[in-house]
Amino acid sequence: MRKIFLILIILTISCSEPIDIEATIDARAQRIAEINISKLNTPTPQPVPTAQPTATPQPTPTIIPFQEDEIRKIAVNEAIDIARKGDIYLAEELIPEIVPILVPEPTPQPTATPQPTATPQSFEFDATNDLAYEIYRKNKNKVVMLEVGNSTGTGWIIEDDWVITNEHVVGSNSFVIVFIPDPSSENGFKSIQGKVFGVDKKRDLAAVRVIHGMEPFKTRIVDVNEIGKEIFTIGYSAGNPGVPSSHSGIISYVKTVSTTLKFEKGESYYKGDTLGKNVSVIVFDAAADPGDSGGPIIDSEGNVVGIVYGFLESTSGKRVTGQQTGTSYASISDVWDTLKSGEDTTFK
Repeated sequence: MRKIFLILIILTISCSEPIDIEATIDARAQRIAEINISKLNTPTPQPVPTAQPTATPQPTPTIIPFQEDEIRKIAVNEAIDIARKGDIYLAEELIPEIVPILVPEPTPQPTATPQPTATPQSFEFDATNDLAYEIYRKNKNKVVMLEVGNSTGTGWIIEDDWVITNEHVVGSNSFVIVFIPDPSSENGFKSIQGKVFGVDKKRDLAAVRVIHGMEPFKTRIVDVNEIGKEIFTIGYSAGNPGVPSSHSGIISYVKTVSTTLKFEKGESYYKGDTLGKNVSVIVFDAAADPGDSGGPIIDSEGNVVGIVYGFLESTSGKRVTGQQTGTSYASISDVWDTLKSGEDTTFK
């Protein structure tokens, strides 16, 4: 049966029209290719980018040569401004040539109108109106320096052959060296030994006997009615024999106290008041320094109104400005004759 089937096929083929084998193969290959292509994934379409506008052409900058001189001028101006506000030395280090520029220029001044030349006048210093100078000039030779051991103080001529000073200047010494101004001597002074007679601790007074040949001071008494009047002091705070120093001020107060050894508020003193054992004290604001103790307090007429003995200190030990003190001549006159006799008048 199988053989019959094969024979029929052969006969059929042989009886049919001739077949173009090459065309058949090409067609089949094309078909296979189309099938395979269809099986491939089709890519997602991508958006086409929007076209950007073309940039407007810019003009090409002109190349300018480096302006070194102009740049330097600007730098110099800036440096000058900064230097005037700040550190000139920094400017000098950075730009040395600008330093001369930093010197300020003076404001031009108007030209002065020529004035006629004054006729030369002879000039002579007139010191007669200078009261402090006159008081010093007329009285400096009546003020002496006292030397006691290593300490110095001041005294003044109260009468012929007598000098008055403070008790705290002479202390317990019986003799002191007295330096008396003497313009005719080579050194401007002469030194003489003086003997201490009476002393008074309460009034801070001491009488010294010395042959001096000098004119004594005139004296007078003051009271509270003369507060505000001018006074002058002469003393040896500088420590140079023959050349005392001078100070001026006013009378601040005149009062009565029991002693000069401590500060007391006291009571106002009036001329004619009986002092008894009390002391009349002048408070003044003229300077008084160590070495001036024992010096005269002089009024504007050249009269001695008291003797310097100290200055006021606060409880903390600080000096109170304008609070110098002196024993008034009212108290000096009360005991002077007794002091000259060599007595101690402390308790009188």
